[in-house]
Amino acid sequence: MSTKYLFICSIGPVQDFIAAARSSRDLTYGSHLLSELAKTAARTIADKESFDALIFPAPKSKKDLDENSALSVANKVVAVVSGEPQGLADTIEEALRAFILNAWHPIEDKLQNDVDKALARWQLKDLLEFYWVAAPLEGKYEEVRATCEAALSARKATRDFRRYTGKPRFKSSIDGWREHVLEQLPNTASSPTDKQMKRYKMRNGELLSGVDLLKRWGGLELSATYKSTGHMAALPFAEGLAQNGVNVHELYQALEDLITDNDGNLFAKDDYSVFFPAEVRAAFDDKEKAKTVLEKHERLLSQYAGTRRPSPYYALLLADGDSMGKAIDAQTSPAAHRALSQKLSEFAQEVPKIVRQYRGVPVYAGGDDILAYLPLHTALECVRELAETFQEMMSAFTFDENGQQKSPTLSAGLVITHHLEPLRDALALVRAAEKSAKTVAGKNALAITLNKRSGADRTVKGNLFALIERLQTMRGWWLNETLSKGTAYELERLARDMEGVLPAEALAAEAVRILKRKRESGGKEKVKQEVIDQIENWLKKEQIKLHELAQEMIVANELARASKQAQGKEA
Repeated sequence: MSTKYLFICSIGPVQDFIAAARSSRDLTYGSHLLSELAKTAARTIADKESFDALIFPAPKSKKDLDENSALSVANKVVAVVSGEPQGLADTIEEALRAFILNAWHPIEDKLQNDVDKALARWQLKDLLEFYWVAAPLEGKYEEVRATCEAALSARKATRDFRRYTGKPRFKSSIDGWREHVLEQLPNTASSPTDKQMKRYKMRNGELLSGVDLLKRWGGLELSATYKSTGHMAALPFAEGLAQNGVNVHELYQALEDLITDNDGNLFAKDDYSVFFPAEVRAAFDDKEKAKTVLEKHERLLSQYAGTRRPSPYYALLLADGDSMGKAIDAQTSPAAHRALSQKLSEFAQEVPKIVRQYRGVPVYAGGDDILAYLPLHTALECVRELAETFQEMMSAFTFDENGQQKSPTLSAGLVITHHLEPLRDALALVRAAEKSAKTVAGKNALAITLNKRSGADRTVKGNLFALIERLQTMRGWWLNETLSKGTAYELERLARDMEGVLPAEALAAEAVRILKRKRESGGKEKVKQEVIDQIENWLKKEQIKLHELAQEMIVANELARASKQAQGKEA
């Protein structure tokens, strides 16, 4: 009887590869490629061993592992195998490298001699990080799994020193360390021409490596499904125009034709980023031509939208399950672990449906990990439904914590940022927000960072459901013009000057006094007593600190602006 092994493999790179993105499509394709590689590894195991050998991922059918299926998979694969692990690992690595090259070949065929083929192929070969461990499945399953996980962590921390192959030319403007591979721009820092930007699918000032080209061209293949951050920011504006009877498609088409008829380099079709002047500037190398087109662009917007313009802010979401390690440790057999994995696969398939329901774009949904970007007017509702769905699906997988039976919950970071903010910076902010959420006692938390282009970042955090409920209440006040915008900033100043000086009770009383002398936004009526009572309750009964409440009000005001735009109102 052959020995059974617990086999775990990890595929990378992950964070650096995903973060090295200029556009949302680069970001999306990077995540898509990693998921497809993980499915390739799982598919190889299913072919060599059996479909039932898989523990994680554990989809309902083998068809879910097909290339470009709806299932997203995390970058780790766990299986029970009976064959020799080294041979299986070699077969998986060979399949992964072949997948990357097969994705590259159509790009190389189209660009022909415009690209340094040898350098690009070396960069793509060097891209893959593949680590694996295996141990005989003897004794308790959870102990064998713990041994494998420790060995895998040690292997990933052991650096490979491979000989570097490169050329003396400018580096990629995306990741900063691989050389660019475009032969028509060999040793120059000058901007590409409009013709070159169209051919290489690049923006003004960019230089692209082989990895960058793979992500850029691959991302554009997905453009029918995946929209830009500019599109997300402009969605409330577009919905508001439609509410007021404006033919939004006609406006969009006129703006798109304006750019393409003047030989501009428009990246994607049916994307509302064309509502922003920045998209026009990026489409042209010739500044004089861009200036002329911008003037016509402004006239078209005025014709259809009057004085209203889209807000440039959107939301980037990163979410992760709480206590998943404890939940997995509580599974004492491969069958129990597989049952947990199946629920995670089901959740991963629900995530894109939920995100799209709220007009967002799912970038990645692998197990309990979620990355998505959302329009501001639906972001809170989307996060709430994701958390509720995850909690419901994980409720059967309990573990002991200090004598209490608990099940996994979801924590999330949400960043409200400008659509022109570099994606690397936006990703760093949302990771920091998620990390901040994980520090909330009991977790099941949400942290929101408001990253405006002027002023310092503001971060609010708390229990996910309680924080969303407060923000929705505050958002309603501004939608109904119950509070003036300056109220939040006045309370923030009070907290900055007097918190730690006055006792909490006195500080709350002063905040209430300020509210009682305020007027509703744009009117002469005093602030409604129910609003004052609610704020007083948060300060005194729920003991939320004044500076935290003021920050929440400022965040809610930004969300209300988007909601107003979506309702067709002046924001």
